Amino acid sequence: MSWTLRYAPHIGYRPPFEPMFGALVGSHDPVAHVAFAAEHGFAGVLYAAARARPPEEQARVGQAIAQHGLQAGCLLYTTFDQLKNTSWATDSEDARRWIAAELAQATAAARRVGARQLAVLGGAYAQQPIGPQREAFVQNLRRAADSVARDGFVLCLETLNSQTVPGMLLHHLPDALAVLRAVDHPAVRLIFDTAHVQAMDGDVLTHLDVAWDHIEIVQLADCPGRLEPGTGQVDFAGVLNVLAQRGYPGLVELEHGWAQPGAESERRGLEYLRDLDVAASQSPLKGNAS
Repeated sequence: MSWTLRYAPHIGYRPPFEPMFGALVGSHDPVAHVAFAAEHGFAGVLYAAARARPPEEQARVGQAIAQHGLQAGCLLYTTFDQLKNTSWATDSEDARRWIAAELAQATAAARRVGARQLAVLGGAYAQQPIGPQREAFVQNLRRAADSVARDGFVLCLETLNSQTVPGMLLHHLPDALAVLRAVDHPAVRLIFDTAHVQAMDGDVLTHLDVAWDHIEIVQLADCPGRLEPGTGQVDFAGVLNVLAQRGYPGLVELEHGWAQPGAESERRGLEYLRDLDVAASQSPLKGNAS
């Protein structure tokens, strides 16, 4: 089975960290899900929560990914309970030490898994102006990027839906792009998540075009609900058409749940994605990303 774009299903990306195709695989063993991804012609696997998993599991999954010739998707740089940590928004030596320690653990996990992209999310102080916090974020990113780039890693910023994940440094895509331009470092790039962009800024195709030069990873989820394509507002046919016609080389990470969990939904989801992918390969480029 071949695909036009390089899709990567997740094997657990948020609590309770259930893998995307749990019913079809019949197991939560991440190695079984790597094998499933390979059998279905996917290009990679999104093991986003690897940083919090035991090193033995990280190594086992990394070995399976390599054996199947797949690519590891991005890893969250810290554990899920630290998503709102405000160190990135803080100009202090203590904050920089915390960031360095987290990144050291993240890069060690990434090496075991075979990943090179680290998702960076930062919390904001609620009662303080956001401007100085983003200035600190820029400075901290520059320092961190210099460090991780030496070992071939990329820091990836992501905007988040303020209704579901409030209190973060980046909720709107224009703010993320402003930070990226201020950092101006090749090892700091963007995760374009369709659900978060749709929820916060709307008009995903226009924002895809505006952000194009900064995009490292594309993540697919519908809005509202972070469910499978076709359940909400996102124009996935348009998104995949742009990616295919522009020759997007990166992973398209499938980071969503199911409206109705179970094997039948998972089968339908695979079939629908296949139809979208085939249509994208055959359609002329349209819309705002021309």
